[in-house]
Amino acid sequence: MTDLGTAPGKQLTLPLAPPEGEAGVGERRRDAPVCLPKLLERALERSNMQRALRQVRRNRGAPGVDGMTVEDLPKYLKTYWPTIRAQLFEGSYRPSPVLRKEIPKPGGGVRELGIPTVLDRLIQQALLQVLQREWDGTFSRFSFGYRPRRPLRDLEKWIRRRLRCYAWKQWGRRGYRELRRRGVSCDLAWNTSKSAHGPWRLSQSPALTIALPARYFRNLGLPSLVDA
Repeated sequence: MTDLGTAPGKQLTLPLAPPEGEAGVGERRRDAPVCLPKLLERALERSNMQRALRQVRRNRGAPGVDGMTVEDLPKYLKTYWPTIRAQLFEGSYRPSPVLRKEIPKPGGGVRELGIPTVLDRLIQQALLQVLQREWDGTFSRFSFGYRPRRPLRDLEKWIRRRLRCYAWKQWGRRGYRELRRRGVSCDLAWNTSKSAHGPWRLSQSPALTIALPARYFRNLGLPSLVDA
């Protein structure tokens, strides 16, 4: 692995305090209780189901094991939804098996996917909309993935920023020389090294982004959370 640099002995003894806006490692918080009375009734309300249907149609996607497409779903619901709704309330509804499908990865190999039927996707979406409204606000703001406006791509950016922050602390007084050695212009390297801002603020500066780009971390072996 490529070395990020060696910090002075005194600096290595300093604790790496969580920057502003960053969670501390192992931080514990009291879980907020979430009560979901009449969850199924709320999920199957007409307005919620209509919203779920619009979302499923926007998502499109391939048919499941029954071959039904998202275009076929509205017509199917007009005939069978009362029966399906009754089964859901009775607890007798059983989801269909998922369709197994392999898709190629950008770096080689394949990824296995399980594709539910469009009907099951509709029911899942309706439940998700109710659960998400109640639970998403209790999650840590540093929790990423499968959340509204919190994709894994943002987590990748946060990890790279964290590593740039740590590298900048390691470089210490050699910050200017390290930036120049990595292709940062003289003026930009000088202004950055003399900045009064802390490491966390500078970790997203143009100079650190040039010196330690995304491809640098890929070459170190940092895996992609998005393309894996």
